[in-house]
Amino acid sequence: MHNAADELPLTASAHAGADNLDDLDDRTRDVAELIAHLTTAAAFAARTVRRGRDSESDVTHRTVAQLTRTVGALGHALADLGEAVAHAGALHYLTSLPRSSQRATAIASTRSQLHARIDSTRRRLHQAGGRLHQQADLLAAAPASNRTPRTTNTAPVAPPIAAPSRSR
Repeated sequence: MHNAADELPLTASAHAGADNLDDLDDRTRDVAELIAHLTTAAAFAARTVRRGRDSESDVTHRTVAQLTRTVGALGHALADLGEAVAHAGALHYLTSLPRSSQRATAIASTRSQLHARIDSTRRRLHQAGGRLHQQADLLAAAPASNRTPRTTNTAPVAPPIAAPSRSR
């Protein structure tokens, strides 16, 4: 997750935008593959859980819960990334139009929205990766008898913030 976040296009460049479609394509694939991988891992773990309330079952249940929570967070990051792709496509179209003050304003606005979505995606990926590592460390460090769910870590994943999009 951290690698996918670090490989997102940089938003500091004044000319970053439509040229990022290839990079965004690669990162979209990376995040989708992470979602598939973690979903597969959660499904496998869920199939292997034993009936009963022993410590091994509790660990497996917590593992499944954390993996699926992370998939939810990755889904929100992918939604932000999808919006970034839409803005990059709009920017590609806008740069093909004849020069005008309206075009310049539209390009600046669209580029700003693109950068906001890329930055949001990067932030969400880092947060999801950090939470997953933290939970794995807590689970590994706790003795089997103390491995009970913590209520502070069961909060639902925040939904993506809706960004205004320009329809053309």
